[in-house]
Amino acid sequence: MPDTLTHNELLTEEVQEVISYRPHWIVRRGNTIFLLIVSLLLALTWVIQYPDIISASTRLVTLNPPKLVNAKTEGKLLKLLVANEQQVKKDQTLGYMESTANYGQVLQLQNWINETIAGLQDNNYALLVKNPIPKLSGLGELQINYQEFQNQLELTKQTLTSGYYQQKRNALQKDLEYLASLRANSEQQKLLIEQNKQLDQKEYDAYESLAKDKVIAPLELNQYKSKLIAKEQSLKQVNVQITSSDINSHSKQKEILDLSKQVSDQHQQFYSSLLDLKSQVEKWMQQYVLTAPEDGKVMFVSSLQENELISNGQGLFYIQPKQTKFYAEVMAGQQGLGKVKTGQRVMIKVVSYPSNEFGYLTGVVSYISNIPNRRDSFLIKVDLPKSLETNYGKTIFFRNGLTARAEIITDSRRLFDRLTGQLKQIWKR
Repeated sequence: MPDTLTHNELLTEEVQEVISYRPHWIVRRGNTIFLLIVSLLLALTWVIQYPDIISASTRLVTLNPPKLVNAKTEGKLLKLLVANEQQVKKDQTLGYMESTANYGQVLQLQNWINETIAGLQDNNYALLVKNPIPKLSGLGELQINYQEFQNQLELTKQTLTSGYYQQKRNALQKDLEYLASLRANSEQQKLLIEQNKQLDQKEYDAYESLAKDKVIAPLELNQYKSKLIAKEQSLKQVNVQITSSDINSHSKQKEILDLSKQVSDQHQQFYSSLLDLKSQVEKWMQQYVLTAPEDGKVMFVSSLQENELISNGQGLFYIQPKQTKFYAEVMAGQQGLGKVKTGQRVMIKVVSYPSNEFGYLTGVVSYISNIPNRRDSFLIKVDLPKSLETNYGKTIFFRNGLTARAEIITDSRRLFDRLTGQLKQIWKR
């Protein structure tokens, strides 16, 4: 056995096993990996933005909200004339309720009234003959108004060219022509008498001179004077005839004026009666006919079917306008209000539409009130550039009274800045 042992011979098998064992790579590279993870986390704190948020209650507002169409009476929905989400025009009929009156006949009467009113703008009452009123018997509660109006219509037709008033006016005009002709004859007769009187006057003057010279007897002069007086009497009689003719003409003119006033009064009564009938028809339409208040898309409040029983005041349709502008009114408290500035981004989560399913609306602060309200809150107006479209691409249907929660992003700092800020505060302490 040799006197000296090698290095390996001095080590036991256990020691050799421990020395020859190669650790797992994670143990060998652990420090490096830990350093890389820490470096990655620090890098992420530099990249990740952690914004400051101010939460407040808000409500959605629109300048032109959807209009609700309600039933004005209780009864059956007799006819439904539109489909859900159909585009409609202003005053378009959506449907009509059950009534004692026939809708088609009421609509026919309304069209005639509108055409007649338009035609009477130029006092063209001859239109009543060219466009006679339709004969209707199914107007229900409007039938009495229709009959009363027909009486005024018949009286008004008497004022037209072929009516009694116009014929009487023509007769009076003819009388005036006759009186004018008689007066012209009287004027001519008066002129002749005046000329004859002038000749008799000259003859009398000559004989009067002879009588003064006692060439003729006074009795003979009286004969010429008698002739002159007769001419004077004839002249006065002619003047009386002319005056009588003028009086008769004036009386005829008064009759024409009275007749014109009667015609004018009748026209006025007819027009008032026409407007009253129009008002009654419109009142019936408002009660039984459902119309669109403006252009837009019709949205059913619930599933509707014809002959369905509808209660008074029940909401049936929404009319969503084609163009409208939406914005949000945020009521913020004093805490953190100084950090809010115009142009900051706002996330609005509508209560009726869960954000995890529908997403949230994005807005921009456009106005901040300087004066608090009674509840010591400040009004912040938020514009909605994408209207009611959420970040999920879904559109929220606007209804009056929609409430939401607004989150105003006042400062979008890095996570690294926040951590270092916290460390600085701890160090200062």
